Amino acid sequence: MRTAIATAALALAAGLAAAGPVPWRPPTRVAVRLGVRVVGTTDQLRKALGVGADKGALILEVEPAGPAARAGLQAGDVLTDVGGAPVGDAEEILQAHADRKPGADVPLQYVREREVRTASVTLAAAPERRSGFPWFEGPEGLPRAWRAFQDRIERELKELDERLRRLEEHPGLDRTSVRP
Repeated sequence: MRTAIATAALALAAGLAAAGPVPWRPPTRVAVRLGVRVVGTTDQLRKALGVGADKGALILEVEPAGPAARAGLQAGDVLTDVGGAPVGDAEEILQAHADRKPGADVPLQYVREREVRTASVTLAAAPERRSGFPWFEGPEGLPRAWRAFQDRIERELKELDERLRRLEEHPGLDRTSVRP
């Protein structure tokens, strides 16, 4: 049974390899940015900073000459509302303006020196993100990377199939000591 499963998985990997490279398509949406790096806050920290909101995101860094800097935000400010949505961390900030386009104005509410303030930030286009995979260099590197991935999976499946065969041939062996 296990050999059959491993064989089926190997056939699937081989079929993927035979299918050839997957064509790369550029994203259809343009990501936007505020130009801040934030961290979520606790009740205790908000109280110490004079923030009356139930949640907030402390600005750790403002991109020089970025959208937030042009709107007057500074490190140490606590964002409490972006585009009419209460925010408490980076994910909520991203969600609050994800459907907008570069050039859109987004109203913000923040606390600085225990005082609630407002600003309007004009969103900018986010820089193109790198994938974070060292083998991925862009669309032109995808076919080579995909083939390397397929080869690795195929090798691992073959090794797994060999180990399963050995275990089936010798069912009384200590399974933790069987090595390829």
